[in-house]
Amino acid sequence: MKTQLSRACGVLSKLKHYTTPPVLKVVYNSLIHPYLNYSILKWGHASNATIQPLIKLQNEAIKIINPTNTGSLEEHFQHLNILCLPKLYNLSVGKFMHSYHNKLLPIYFDEYFFPLSSIHHHSARLATSNNLFLPRVNSSLGKCFLTYVGPKVWSSIPNDIKYSTFKWKLRNTSYMKKIHNYEL
Repeated sequence: MKTQLSRACGVLSKLKHYTTPPVLKVVYNSLIHPYLNYSILKWGHASNATIQPLIKLQNEAIKIINPTNTGSLEEHFQHLNILCLPKLYNLSVGKFMHSYHNKLLPIYFDEYFFPLSSIHHHSARLATSNNLFLPRVNSSLGKCFLTYVGPKVWSSIPNDIKYSTFKWKLRNTSYMKKIHNYEL
């Protein structure tokens, strides 16, 4: 995957002399974004040695698209309305959990997560807000599993986004700004 992203960055760097940033963003969305987004639920929480080169290539592509030297890299991402790789992963996990809560996933996932209300039978603030049980893990590997990451991301999403139509909210620019400013 690094090879494909590196080649796509080369294409962007050659095109930047002949076209405008909006066209370069379209090229980014067709050559780089699909590779980053494909099966991100499986590999998105991999080790830093795996993820870091991909983040560097994505950052390089963003710098090519938005060549102004002013502002931080995060501001470039916000200006282009593109999510960096960790936020793209969190968004994918959030969409997965939204599908889980709306029972849009196969029945295999019905017992993948447990509602907090089924663990804590007393009335607790977290239990009443439809949060999920966060299992105890003993290693950093356990923190990579979807059974751990899913409830963690879901409980950190604000309720106004959690219980709405996800895709409609994501088209709204104010919610995209919330996602850009959101840190897990």
